[in-house]
Parts: sequence; structure tokens; C-alpha cells
Amino acid sequence: MSRICDEVQANLPAYVERTLSPLRRNLIALHLRRCRACQAEFSLQRELHEGLQSLASTEGTPPEGLLEVLLDNSNSPRGAAPLRGAVSGAKPAYSVALLLAGAASAAGAGYASWLSAKHLRRRLTK
Repeated sequence: MSRICDEVQANLPAYVERTLSPLRRNLIALHLRRCRACQAEFSLQRELHEGLQSLASTEGTPPEGLLEVLLDNSNSPRGAAPLRGAVSGAKPAYSVALLLAGAASAAGAGYASWLSAKHLRRRLTK
């Protein structure tokens, strides 16, 4: 594939969307008349553009009864988040894990600030 083909194929999405200048559109149109590889890529780009346009223009409506199904699932214990009971204490293992993680991060932050204060004191005394 030539350098011209590379340039044409890089501009095909804008060509399909008709956002190129008239001069550039004409140059690409002339090239597309002669080059089979770029014609094939143009066809793919046009199909992709049309498919995206059809998706954007359709109005999606949820299936009947979806809200009821979602509400039923939100009330079941299987549909709930695994850490939901950790805060309330209903799941002690998760509560302990969260407390340990919080304590470890607080201890790490405290140690880091102590080290930086110690380092600062040394620099100020010198």
C-alpha cells in the first residue's frame, strides 16, 4: 500500500461523515475511483458509519417488567453487594477485614509523617 493510500484511508472516516474540505473530498473521490483497496476500506467505513447512525437514531425502551425484576433482585441477599453487611456488623468477617485495612493504612500514614517530621528536624538543626 502506498503512502497516498495510507493518507486516504486515514481520512476516510471524515470523508464518510462529510466533514472534509471540498478540495480534500475531491482528491479522495478521485483516488477511490482507481484504488480497489481503498474502495474496500471505504465500504467498511460507510457500513460502520451507517450502523452507528442507526444505533444513535433508535429509541431504546427497556423490556416489560425489567423494573420489577431489578427491584426483586435488589431485595434478595444474593443481589446485594458483598460488603453491604460489613458496615452494619451483620458480616463480622468483612467488618474485621475493613477495620484491619483502615488501621494498617492509618499506621502507615502516621509512620510516614513521623519520618518526614524527623527528617525535617534534622535539616533545621544543621
